[in-house]
Amino acid sequence: MAAVSAEGELLGRYRKMHLYDAFDYRESSEVQRGDEGPVVVRIGEFNVGLVNCYDLRFPEFTRALVEMGADLLSVSAAWVRGPLKEDHWTTLLRSRAIENTCWVVAASLTTPDCIGMGMAVDPLGVVRAALGEEERSLFVVDADKHRTDRARTVLPVLRNRRIIIGPR
Repeated sequence: MAAVSAEGELLGRYRKMHLYDAFDYRESSEVQRGDEGPVVVRIGEFNVGLVNCYDLRFPEFTRALVEMGADLLSVSAAWVRGPLKEDHWTTLLRSRAIENTCWVVAASLTTPDCIGMGMAVDPLGVVRAALGEEERSLFVVDADKHRTDRARTVLPVLRNRRIIIGPR
């Protein structure tokens, strides 16, 4: 996955760290895990954390991006169809937005095997735009840093968080 500026300059690249070995699928038999990451790039007024597909299921991964300064998470995916998978997608996108009080903008391939369902979620978990399964769809959302600042004021989870280390 690569982030490129409007001028074509490479801002950063990321290879997914979490391979999709779940729901009877074994991505690790075909894909090599990335060994560098997480990655945050600056795009406009936002620090954008790069998230690829199955990474979304790991809250510690997106929290690390936020700790690196991300205030928007960009999720690219080929979210595979299956029982409960659409519900998992929407729930996880909203959860990552709420628990990190950041924007989450996500796109998934629309193919016979993948669900589509692109979505933009604001820092309080409100879905600001969503697509279905239609191909070649587009939405435009005015992502606002003031909304992030306001969310982090009224819901200061990042400031209130305590690090808990489990039993040894």
